[in-house]
Amino acid sequence: MSKDYYEILGVNKSANADEIKRAFRKKAHEFHPDKQGGNNEKFKEANEAYQVLSDDSKRKAYDTYGNNWESVSRGGGFGGQYGQGQNPFEGFDFGGQGGIEFDLGDIFGDFFGGSRKSRTERQNKGIDLEMNMSVSFEEAVFGVEKEITLEKRDKCEDCKGTGAEGGGKVITCPKCHGQGQIRTTRRTIFGNIASAVVCENCQGMGKVPEKACKTCGGIGSLRREKTLSVKIPAGIDNGQSIRVSGEGEAGYRGSSPGDLYLRVRVQPHKEFKRDGFTLYKDLPISFTQAALGAKLMLETLDGTIELKIPAGTQSASQFRVKEKGVPNINNPGKRGDLIITAHVIVPNKLSKKEKDLLKQLEQESGEVVEVDEGFWDNIKNSFS
Repeated sequence: MSKDYYEILGVNKSANADEIKRAFRKKAHEFHPDKQGGNNEKFKEANEAYQVLSDDSKRKAYDTYGNNWESVSRGGGFGGQYGQGQNPFEGFDFGGQGGIEFDLGDIFGDFFGGSRKSRTERQNKGIDLEMNMSVSFEEAVFGVEKEITLEKRDKCEDCKGTGAEGGGKVITCPKCHGQGQIRTTRRTIFGNIASAVVCENCQGMGKVPEKACKTCGGIGSLRREKTLSVKIPAGIDNGQSIRVSGEGEAGYRGSSPGDLYLRVRVQPHKEFKRDGFTLYKDLPISFTQAALGAKLMLETLDGTIELKIPAGTQSASQFRVKEKGVPNINNPGKRGDLIITAHVIVPNKLSKKEKDLLKQLEQESGEVVEVDEGFWDNIKNSFS
């Protein structure tokens, strides 16, 4: 029966080595015969597919010749050493006292996440948490320290996370004898295959409390509300996250806790806008100020400053105020600039004296302007 190794692992023919390895790990976890609901045949199929597709020469031969690759390939390995119909294991004794024993815990240790100790630590590590935090525009610019309250699984204060009543003894697990796993050996056509599963009594820790804590039931943690003081760094932007190490949920019986991630939501400001570390602000000025120039007092996030408007300033002119922008969160001590955009405002109504002065200005400049009742309305509409 024809086998499609790519289909068995659930990958495309263009899959790279890392994708093939990840796919095999997934299938091996799913079909391992010692797991509840495992499938020995599919486990062997996945292993066979991986042995071929993870080897460049075997994979090339398989891609070229399909399921007949072993009989026509002479590229080395067991595929080049026997013809179709021959037994690749001929000459080996797979049973009895002289049988070969395979320890799947050692063979696939790399695929299943490294050593037993490191796998157990990851399994029992507390989960990470994420929550939103709202801050004002000014708080995001200058930084702030805020208190937050969240409900989570936290370390039991009575047993200090050990799970032992009153901080009592923690003893070697009597079920797995401190190994953290239960090992079994099965005889198969390939020989004796040893495998291991995490000990349910100690959850892989190898130790259990001599007397379980009454408060947490021996788990070492319980759900409760906790208030934290969190420092928001100056210059943080909307959507960025802050990692609070060790403030996720507590791990099992003293294992490492998870982390807390705070996603920052910055409230908008009615006068300032932000682009990176640069601040922007619009400044309305009168026709006279634009024409003659002026010194204006301007409110910034740092307080009031004096801004000089030169004579003849045009509408939409920009002025840069150095180091009055947002602190650079990636480069402490550095700060962005503040960009002021001037907008010349044409008055809606003029007094008779103002009109006379403008007419004098017209005559002085030699301009020809025909003034009628709708003149100022037209001016107004052109800027609306």
